[in-house]
Amino acid sequence: MTSAASRFYARSHLINQNPGDSSKPADTRNVLGNLAKAEHRYHCVYRYLSDNPGRNVVELGFGNPEIPNALASLCDKYHIVDIVDRRREASSPQNLSFTAADLNDDFPFADKQFDDSIAMMVIEHLFDPFHSFREIARITRNGGRVLVNLPNIASIKCRVQLLAGNMPVTSSPDWFEKQEWDGNHLHNFTVGDTLRLASKTGLKIERIFPVGKLIGWKRLWPSLLCHEVSYQFIRE
Repeated sequence: MTSAASRFYARSHLINQNPGDSSKPADTRNVLGNLAKAEHRYHCVYRYLSDNPGRNVVELGFGNPEIPNALASLCDKYHIVDIVDRRREASSPQNLSFTAADLNDDFPFADKQFDDSIAMMVIEHLFDPFHSFREIARITRNGGRVLVNLPNIASIKCRVQLLAGNMPVTSSPDWFEKQEWDGNHLHNFTVGDTLRLASKTGLKIERIFPVGKLIGWKRLWPSLLCHEVSYQFIRE
């Protein structure tokens, strides 16, 4: 990886890391209870793994280490991979493992190695979405699920921002103060183009999950009303 890319990801980690209290790991039940809420971006992951326990799962990129720690309790094996190890000193479950890797490169896993793959809030930070989706499909076994979360630049919120002469924000509103251009999102996505991209790599959409408040309204028209969307695909 180039030095420019190294700085890009390392700086983002330093800006956004939350030291927390490593001596007091979060209660797994409380974390899972939060993920179970319909408005949470990980709701689709929680729902699928709860209904299908004992899976061999990989999560590509991760933020808060409390989430994979909790989700591992629903799986046989839970792997996390990222360019930066964001785990705290608190012990992780025995069935959780970490691999350090740059996800812009070919993923360091064999073909069809995992039952299911998860990529929440990560593909928009990678250089080549076509490569990302190809690799996710490659490491997922046939019939497995791929669970993805992406921002939606076609949301009405972004359209209003653009109409007002402002750049649409698909990340946190304080991105400029942090000096992270739109939260270091390298690409923009719409629901339609996400489905088109996934289909190209052998992933068939099973369900779209709106994220955030007013879920009932967002379900009526996700491609317009959702600022971010979670997707559940099946690997054909």
